[in-house]
Amino acid sequence: MAVEGKVAKILGNNEIVINRGRGQGVRPGMLFEIFAPEGEEVWDPDTGETLGTVEDVKAKAEVTEVKERLAVARLQNMQETPFGAVDIGEMQENLQRMFGQMFGEDVQIRGFGASSQDPDLESMLGGPLKDLSKVQVGDAVREIPRR
Repeated sequence: MAVEGKVAKILGNNEIVINRGRGQGVRPGMLFEIFAPEGEEVWDPDTGETLGTVEDVKAKAEVTEVKERLAVARLQNMQETPFGAVDIGEMQENLQRMFGQMFGEDVQIRGFGASSQDPDLESMLGGPLKDLSKVQVGDAVREIPRR
């Protein structure tokens, strides 16, 4: 049976602590996938009804150190930005394309916080943003069985 747990702590150097250890069968070299525990809801574009949820794997991690009740794992296949952070420039380009299709090509998306007079994105939306692509404490982890 695959070992399942949660991210208990984020360490520097792209490492995490998992709340499972030797006592639960974790061994060095084991691979885990990390995903949001609640999953992402999928909606039917034809009916508007929910189809259920899918797991969006944020990262994979290999166990490097094991103690009785915890394990340290190094995140793998990370993008150039730490913990899969969003590329704001790419997001702005995508928004420009979408708004252009919806409202006409003459609509322009300005950079967020480009000058001291421009509000930043968090101010515009009324508070701190939570980047759901980042590995976070509380994310679910599940062993990837070796074949």
